[in-house]
Amino acid sequence: MQQTQIPPHENELESLTPDVLPQGVAISIVVPVMNEELNVRPLFDKLSGQLDKLEKNYEIIFVDDGSTDKTFGELQKLYQEHPGIVRVIRFRRNFGKTPALVAGFARSRGEVIFTMDGDLQDDPEEIPNFLAKLDEGYDLVTGWKFPRLDPISKTFPSRIFNRMVSTMTGVHLHDINNGFKAYKRDIIDDPHLKLYGEFHRFVPIMAHWRGFRIAEIKVRHHPRKSGVSKFGAGRFARGLVDLLNVLFLTTFLRTPLR
Repeated sequence: MQQTQIPPHENELESLTPDVLPQGVAISIVVPVMNEELNVRPLFDKLSGQLDKLEKNYEIIFVDDGSTDKTFGELQKLYQEHPGIVRVIRFRRNFGKTPALVAGFARSRGEVIFTMDGDLQDDPEEIPNFLAKLDEGYDLVTGWKFPRLDPISKTFPSRIFNRMVSTMTGVHLHDINNGFKAYKRDIIDDPHLKLYGEFHRFVPIMAHWRGFRIAEIKVRHHPRKSGVSKFGAGRFARGLVDLLNVLFLTTFLRTPLR
């Protein structure tokens, strides 16, 4: 998976990574965050508590997308306390979710890569359910927030957008914007999955067109308790533009994978 726009230059990012990395990582968790100073530690505690039960080697990669609060300071503390588990990438300014995810993917080492939001609305206890679905032979599993505990100002436009995407692409998903996903390594390494703009939300569609097997599972959703939602009217408009751009790639991406 590649980013086709100009990525953050090396002098615009900072990386906290141990000199010697543990070998044999089974699971990578990539978490983009922006101004989540009150949420990153509780999220780490929940993630590590759940992942420890799986008895698999794992890493948690936080990507700070230009936070202006104390998020990076909190991430530095987590890295210092858990250098073998926590890795941190910091953008010195805001680049957006797609560049943040691509930066995390590029540095991930797991055979399975999860993405999730950093606002504590995604529930780490769902991770075994994603893994079980992957074990059924799927290559990508995406979450469906059910029930979704967000205000109508978010749920109504999201419902409309999901229906438009299903109608226009023929790929029927209930929650295309859900950031809680699990990918097998083959998808992350596929050079034909190129991400423009904010294409991260359409990866399941593009992966399906490439011949990968995708599935959707219902996941618990929690209301936001701290921080401010990054959702706005502009995101809906950008989503429509990106959807049209994705459709232009249909012929190329539908080249059979296998």
